[in-house]
Formats: sequence, C-alpha cells, structure tokens
Amino acid sequence: MVVVLVVGGLLGAFHGAWAWRTRLYPRGARGVALAVVDATWSLPNTLAGAVFLAYALARGNRVDAAFSRHRGTLGLRHGVIKGFATTIGPVQAGISPGVDDHEAVHVLQARLFGPLYLPLVVVNWVVATVLPYWLLYHDRASAPINGVKAYFRHGVYPHCWHEEWAYRRQGTPPVD
Repeated sequence: MVVVLVVGGLLGAFHGAWAWRTRLYPRGARGVALAVVDATWSLPNTLAGAVFLAYALARGNRVDAAFSRHRGTLGLRHGVIKGFATTIGPVQAGISPGVDDHEAVHVLQARLFGPLYLPLVVVNWVVATVLPYWLLYHDRASAPINGVKAYFRHGVYPHCWHEEWAYRRQGTPPVD
C-alpha cells in the first residue's frame, strides 16, 4: 500500500507540475471542475496519462505549451505510435487540427467514465477482436479487411465504442 501511495503521489506530482507549467486548466469554475475531476473520479486515467507522458518525454517528445494552455489537455507535439495520435487520460500525443477534436472526445470519455474508462476500452478491444460484431455493419468497400493488419487497423480499432463515438465528432476514420 505504501508503494502504491508513493508511486501514485509521484505521478500526481509529475502531472501537477506539468499542469502548472503549461497553465493546463482554464481559469475559473470550469478549470477548477476539470482539475477536481482529473484528481478524483478520473484519477486512474490521469495517472495512466502521467506514465504515458513520462514515456513520451523520455523518448524525446516535447510538450506544446501553447496547445495545452487552458485546454485541459496536455498536448505532446508528436505521436507515440507511428501514424496515430494517442490520448490517455488528459494527455494527447500528436497534435494536429485534423485530429484534435477526435482526441478531445477521448479526454471527455475518460472524465465521464472515470475509473471504468480504461477497463471498458480494453474489454471492448478484446470483444471486438474475438467476436467481430462490427462485421455486420463494416463498410467493406472503402476499408477492405484483407489481412491481419487490416483486421485490426480498419476493423477492430475504428469500431470500438470509444472510437466510434470520437469519429462521429471528427468524421470517418482515414483509410490508408
């Protein structure tokens, strides 16, 4: 228990330091509410985001303070996974006007579902992989499933609940 508290405290301090440094939360009641949610209900997501942030910074990524300022999302200039922007908790890796609205939905989802968010995402990935319900409505013409890579990239990934929700905001997923 002591180890969990120490590690959690260090991760919380790390996130807090970046939040302070970038003026992450907006001024006023909205900013206070976002900070309180991130530090309580969505704490597991915030801590996972802090681990993700530390990993990205260790690999040479950089925080974009102008993007992050008063947004409630800590933006990293580059993605961590090639070809994808990735958001964990309030940390977005890979900022671009074409994906920022999509990634903001994931931050909102983490805040709404709190400690349930990451487990729900993992469970949905497993279910969508093993029981591909999405094949019932998948657009095979514009995103053919012709191999293992396509199965995950054009099938499982865009059809998980959290991605479908975000694509409704941004538009259809890009096909490569």
